[in-house]
Amino acid sequence: MKSVVNYPRPANTSRGWWRTAGVAASVAGALVLLSTTGTAAFATSLTSLSKSPRSKGAKPVAITLWESHNGFPAGDAMTTLANRFNATHKSIKLSIVVTKASTKLLAAIPTGTTPALAEISHYDGVYVKPGALLSWNGFMKGSPVVNQSNFVPSGWTNGEVGGQHYRLQASLKVSQVLYNETMFRKAGITSAPTTWTQLAADAALIKAKLPGVIPLGWKNSSAHELPAFMSNGGTLLKGSNSVGTAVNFDTPAGVASFSYFRSLYAANELQIHHGTTLREDFGASKMAMIDGTSAGYTKALAAVGGKFKVGAFVEPAGTTGHAANIAQGLGFVLPKGHSHAQDEAAWTFVQWWFEPAQQDYWAEQTGFAPETRAAIAAMPKAFLANHPGLVTSMQAALSPYTVPRPVSDSYNEVQAALDTEWFNAVTGKQSVAAALKTLNQQGNGYMSGASAI
Repeated sequence: MKSVVNYPRPANTSRGWWRTAGVAASVAGALVLLSTTGTAAFATSLTSLSKSPRSKGAKPVAITLWESHNGFPAGDAMTTLANRFNATHKSIKLSIVVTKASTKLLAAIPTGTTPALAEISHYDGVYVKPGALLSWNGFMKGSPVVNQSNFVPSGWTNGEVGGQHYRLQASLKVSQVLYNETMFRKAGITSAPTTWTQLAADAALIKAKLPGVIPLGWKNSSAHELPAFMSNGGTLLKGSNSVGTAVNFDTPAGVASFSYFRSLYAANELQIHHGTTLREDFGASKMAMIDGTSAGYTKALAAVGGKFKVGAFVEPAGTTGHAANIAQGLGFVLPKGHSHAQDEAAWTFVQWWFEPAQQDYWAEQTGFAPETRAAIAAMPKAFLANHPGLVTSMQAALSPYTVPRPVSDSYNEVQAALDTEWFNAVTGKQSVAAALKTLNQQGNGYMSGASAI
């Protein structure tokens, strides 16, 4: 069966309304390409950015990047890009240290041993509140690459606090569902589901037609639990997806999404595992569909090893009529305490990173969606034709209904409570009503300053 990307379809249309004429068509309608400067001027400006002359006899500015990507595929791709940067920017010497920067950076601040550049996770609050980071805003002014019109929506707002950009998304992960095309064909499923109702119907059909196969595997993590909740009208915080001091899970959206997964689990059509286990079972043809992220897509292909074709679809649409998604992943931050030359060198690398050539190499190697519209437009169509997981990632990245996690450090504990109560409700350890009530109480306590630690 040909891999297709399925968009939420309008109401009152048949299920087979959407068929791509080609991969290019799947993203072209969503692209808002460049500003009035035009493609040629944009390309010229990028070329000028990549030039890095060095005065005769001057030593290169040395900077260190702390990053958490290790090994295949992201760590290897990052190392290759760092080497390319150093080869073309003789006035800068970039060194990479693979470490858990999100936690170690905090400890390094009092000792004055921070790197010039670091990649950290979502919770910027612990760094922003004590003033440990420089804002990227002053650097971004006039940039032809790092600007709102070029960035995908969630990439631009990720790490933004009070209008200041403290963290620039470096690896954009979004949730998606991968499926075994051979199993879909055997079960008589001719197109990927575009609604949660259709997904449940397909799971039941696989169970009936393919005895011994687990229809669906899901990861117990907030980025995978919340898309259904949001597509049914829920918000990450009360009345908002980004700002607020209270959660709002005990709602009709919470009841609908928690009950949905509970029904699948009760019917033996759903199993909950870690991402590694899901990919292993999927590759061994034990599961027909697995929920994962764009970061796991390349790993899933490796687990399959070419035994069957892997299809992909975005998290389905809910009662709102549209799909929703959570953008997650590491982002570049600029710790204070370094020379102006080092800050400028760090910015030179970051701006270079967001150029289409680097973005597209990164996406092809890792499965992460590009963060810029220019890079999405430049993705090789031949590559996309055989990588539907990347196409769906780009679709979700461009969607206005894909939002970043809140940056409040209190929300970290809210997510831990969400994972626990979602699991308890889905597996029947608690009623849906009790789990949502507990989640709301605990979440609001964390948002008001209480802690489970």
